Amino acid sequence: MSTLRGAVAVFLLAGAPVALAAQQEPLGSDWEAPGVAVAVVKDDQVVFARGYGVREVGRPEPVDSETLFAVASTSKAFTAAAVGMLVDEGRVGWDDRVTDHLPGFQLYDPYVTRELTVRDILSHRSGLPRGDRLWYLSPLDRDEILRRVRRLEPNWSFRSHYGYQNIMFIAAGQLVEAVTDTSWDDFLRHRIFDPLGMRTSTTKFDQLKQRSNVATPHGKIDGKV
Repeated sequence: MSTLRGAVAVFLLAGAPVALAAQQEPLGSDWEAPGVAVAVVKDDQVVFARGYGVREVGRPEPVDSETLFAVASTSKAFTAAAVGMLVDEGRVGWDDRVTDHLPGFQLYDPYVTRELTVRDILSHRSGLPRGDRLWYLSPLDRDEILRRVRRLEPNWSFRSHYGYQNIMFIAAGQLVEAVTDTSWDDFLRHRIFDPLGMRTSTTKFDQLKQRSNVATPHGKIDGKV
């Protein structure tokens, strides 16, 4: 596991064991997280949902079943599901070229620009390195991030190597917007969050400022959370 750990949301199969320590202490010798939320889903029903620990080290506010956690790259599953919905509706094909839907999209290699498909960008096989400084904590909007990715030189040849790539999922989200004329954020809310009753879930950091029940990120510094 990474040495950096935040407060985490844990989804468990029924009957799976979990070690939970005192509220103010990191939970579990491996997790070292101030708080966790546990949900058990059986036959499409939530049969158990409860929080343990605290939202922030040194503060008393507890984690409960409604506490918001950042899910990080789990959001890729939501993006892939959104694209899959459009495939089911016949509006997108897995093997459509990305430029069919995003005409201005361009990568460093003109051949890859021409041949890159929807399936490729969801499969981490573009040949690109991560390039995370282009988007992480960046003031750039999504369109500008995609415009600048053309300067990111590949690490491997196209489709030859699995290379974890976040920016290609930004491209997938912008493809959803291009096809539906609805932002990725609104599409997820209308097609996934609202139907599932996920009333407080959000894709936007600025909306967290309006919420009080939010877990704080944590990291290990000098061996201490």
